[in-house]
Amino acid sequence: MKQAIEIIVVSDVVCPWCWIGKRNLESALVTWQTSGARAHVHWQAFQLNPQLADDGMARSDYLLWKFGRSDPSSIYQRVTGAAAQVGLQPDFAGIKQQPNTSRAHALIAAASHDETIQARIVEALFEAYFIAHQDIGDPDVLCAIGERCGLSAESIGASQAPEQIAKSREESLAWSERGIGGVPFFIINQRYGVSGAQPASALLLAFDQAQLEQSRLEGNA
Repeated sequence: MKQAIEIIVVSDVVCPWCWIGKRNLESALVTWQTSGARAHVHWQAFQLNPQLADDGMARSDYLLWKFGRSDPSSIYQRVTGAAAQVGLQPDFAGIKQQPNTSRAHALIAAASHDETIQARIVEALFEAYFIAHQDIGDPDVLCAIGERCGLSAESIGASQAPEQIAKSREESLAWSERGIGGVPFFIINQRYGVSGAQPASALLLAFDQAQLEQSRLEGNA
């Protein structure tokens, strides 16, 4: 059996393109795994707005600050169309609070030992923000998401400790310092990078390239 590829997804849970990228990744993985190949997926923190206060800010104020206008229908017209193509319907107009995502990333990191739970948490955070319009910077909201996705109460509590929140901020900064300016960003086997919400076909091509390179290196070992 071929050795599994390792996929790092650098992402932010308030980024609609990251949610679209997750759907494209899932489609690519179905094809990849149907062929008998394997993959391990790890989610890594990236903050699009690290400068936000810990309790975030009103969404209307954020849109004015970020885009110079507050009408989400005009700001997000393109991404709404792209989301619909992969079966997503984010409701940008209903979002009331723009959160600081350091706490949410700390919760994701707490599930790094279990890929299935981690993927559930990432999905639940996207849904909470874009569909349910919850404040995913609120510890109570994060606790409920963690519990629902199968994370232990002990792990949830530990994830919200100041040192773990600081660690998520440091991880985000480290990716920025490595040259990542936008997300999603996919890193396959630490060698191949795919930037943006690329279609499943582009991800599959990178998977193939990474595995061929891996086989070549193993053959020369």
